[in-house]
Amino acid sequence: MENIYSRNGLKTVINASGRMTKLGVSTISANVGEALLEAAGYYVVMDDLMDFAGKKIGSMIGTEDACVTSSASAGMALVTASLICGNNMQKVQHLFDILPTTAKREVILLKGHNVDFGAPVAEMIQLGGGEIVEVGYSNGSHLDDILNAVNENTLAIFFIKSHHCVQKDMVSVKEVIELANRLSIPCVVDAAAEEDLSLYTNMGADFVCYSGTKAIEGPTSGFVACKTEELADHMRLQYKGIGRAMKVGKEGIMGLVAAIEEYIGGEPISAVTKQDMEEFAEKINEIRGCKASIVKDEAGREIYRVKISFDELQYGLDAKAVVIQLREGNTAIYTRDYQANTGSVAIDPRPLNSREELDIIYERIEGLAKERKKYGAY
Repeated sequence: MENIYSRNGLKTVINASGRMTKLGVSTISANVGEALLEAAGYYVVMDDLMDFAGKKIGSMIGTEDACVTSSASAGMALVTASLICGNNMQKVQHLFDILPTTAKREVILLKGHNVDFGAPVAEMIQLGGGEIVEVGYSNGSHLDDILNAVNENTLAIFFIKSHHCVQKDMVSVKEVIELANRLSIPCVVDAAAEEDLSLYTNMGADFVCYSGTKAIEGPTSGFVACKTEELADHMRLQYKGIGRAMKVGKEGIMGLVAAIEEYIGGEPISAVTKQDMEEFAEKINEIRGCKASIVKDEAGREIYRVKISFDELQYGLDAKAVVIQLREGNTAIYTRDYQANTGSVAIDPRPLNSREELDIIYERIEGLAKERKKYGAY
């Protein structure tokens, strides 16, 4: 499993966690790699390229326009700043000077959505000049929570569509978009890892922020689907202001366009099949103290993983200890560990590069059990 990272002394990683930023998110296809390389070898007028890419992406996903960004999180910041500044260049270039005297910058955010996804959601909005107004509770929300917070200083309503967020008893994205449209308040949906690139704009969202490197499996990048060309133009203007620190290169832009074309034009091909996962689960179930089953994504996406529960008395380690042990050794195995504190981890097949990696995960889990037994740990 030698690669450019291992040859430079970095640990080889098997990613069974998901398309996670901390692990480099995803890998790109040969076609996208060729687009990156070719684009990197030539010059182009960047403003023209940004306009072209926005219109091209918009045409592929069914919106008037889009704005390319360095990431979905950068999109949140740039959307916020663009709503404050509009097409006023003085405001764009002096955003933080004008904020103390700018009243209309309140951004409504459900408390259950004010999460840390690797960085706090609130920081992304505040980076763009927004002032967070939390509504609802961490264990539930209603439309009235949002409605009662709306006033003349409301800049936008954000909805974070993510597995990191509270899912139980939360108002739906469709309801929030409809309310925002009824009130004529811009609605921003952060859909960084979502797979449907048209769903939320079709519902009426003004802006939808996507990662270019998660579901799409493109280079490090992102884009914001915009309801109108004007909204996209105002976003692109931010590259003369705070967006300068978040710029994306010419090769990243063309790589993103190629990745979206590929993503929309073909069926996703997984290196690990459903049958592979079922066979893996059956083998795990033969290990004393392990119970494996196929489960659906916690946020409702059509993603299926193998959930493995560990009985500490029988297996010899609890789930949290298993997570740590799997990351040790010459090859680090990263599992989806959000529920490790309640006794289980999950294996996400999407980022696996081969069936061989799935076999290595099984061998390590089985090996940990044998080691504990050998030394009389249980």
